[in-house]
Amino acid sequence: MTTIESVRDDAAARADQRRQWLERAGCELQLAETWEPAGNPERLVEHLDRLVEASASADALTAGDKAEIRDRARAIKLKACQCHIDVLLEQAMSASRDKERQVERGETLRLVNDALNVAARLGLAEPIRQGIKDRLDIIRQTSAAGDSTTAKVNAEREAAREASRMDAAHPREQRMFTRWHDPALTIAIAGRAYGTADWSLGGALVADVENRGWRCGQAIDVRIGLDAGKLYADKMVIVRYSAEQKRLAIRARRFASVLMQVKRDCDRAGVEPT
Repeated sequence: MTTIESVRDDAAARADQRRQWLERAGCELQLAETWEPAGNPERLVEHLDRLVEASASADALTAGDKAEIRDRARAIKLKACQCHIDVLLEQAMSASRDKERQVERGETLRLVNDALNVAARLGLAEPIRQGIKDRLDIIRQTSAAGDSTTAKVNAEREAAREASRMDAAHPREQRMFTRWHDPALTIAIAGRAYGTADWSLGGALVADVENRGWRCGQAIDVRIGLDAGKLYADKMVIVRYSAEQKRLAIRARRFASVLMQVKRDCDRAGVEPT
């Protein structure tokens, strides 16, 4: 075997090793994106940390490969922590109104603080972190009967600040997902069809939605598509609802959401979202 042939064989073997590594890592990351927010993300975080550590020492991977795996793993971990915090906050508020569940309330608040610390280390945006802290304050000031005057005042203040705080969060959010206004998507919720005011790969702002007791953190079944004839089913989480504007903000629970399929439909149709 000549030196040139040997070099070619080595290069082919290295390319095959890189392909196999990326395929395995891609499968691991895709599986991680399906994690359910009701569960503690601690094991998920540990598993992704091991994946990142292994990739960092893999000779077959390029520096770009390693950076992409690291960044994607970090984004998945952060998303998982945020979703888990939303679930815990809902549980804590429910327990706050029940005198028989005060021990559970205290334990749940401890878990929220633990998850918030992890999310902060992963790069949680400041407006989101502050929003979580505001919700924690409301929960702590809510009596077992749910009629704390202080809590009610703070809840009203929080609702008034929500729109401006989320707007402040958009610049950070746009760095991860570009927001588009056109084309408007069709979103079906509970048998009713709505249009979008804007959308991204991470969620959507649904227009002309009547108040039906929507709750922040509430999971809802939706069907979304470029047109009413082709809708994709998914479960999303409510971020906020503005009764005055009749707008419902929802976000995907995982990165590989149906909104990526909708974007591919736009590409196939030659439609460039703006």
